[in-house]
Amino acid sequence: MGVNTITLRGRGAPVVILKVKVGNEMKNADKVIIVTSVAVVFAVVLDAIMFVQHGQSLTDASVWGRLLVFVVLAAIVNGLALVKMRFCGYATILVNLYFAIASLATFQTVNDRVSFSGVLIQGLSIVGILVSCAGIYYGIRQRAEYTQARIKKLEEQAKK
Repeated sequence: MGVNTITLRGRGAPVVILKVKVGNEMKNADKVIIVTSVAVVFAVVLDAIMFVQHGQSLTDASVWGRLLVFVVLAAIVNGLALVKMRFCGYATILVNLYFAIASLATFQTVNDRVSFSGVLIQGLSIVGILVSCAGIYYGIRQRAEYTQARIKKLEEQAKK
């Protein structure tokens, strides 16, 4: 398999935005980082929309505090995935579960369900839930890989 490159073409030369490996050669940690980053974007956008729908100003400190919690949690999970720490799988599962619950809450509290914007928000919520579920799946795989590596290390130590 190869590498897909996402480029942005403007007036000048094309600018490479993102290079992503495709196929089985992509590591699970890379998948965790990508899926968690996409899930946090959905969670932040949907939460901001809900704050606006319920009459809260986006400039309110409590709004920014909650949105900042999403970003900090995603940064922690991405950092743990990079360094492959012991509890990174559990953190990935819990944080993506939190993002899924936030997306589900948005789905349930849409004001005008049958309007175009309501249907759009519900669609975005469903996509956010599915992306978060993918993050939970990759968190489980991440934990399984860590456990397999640990068992292999202990078997090697037992042979010596």
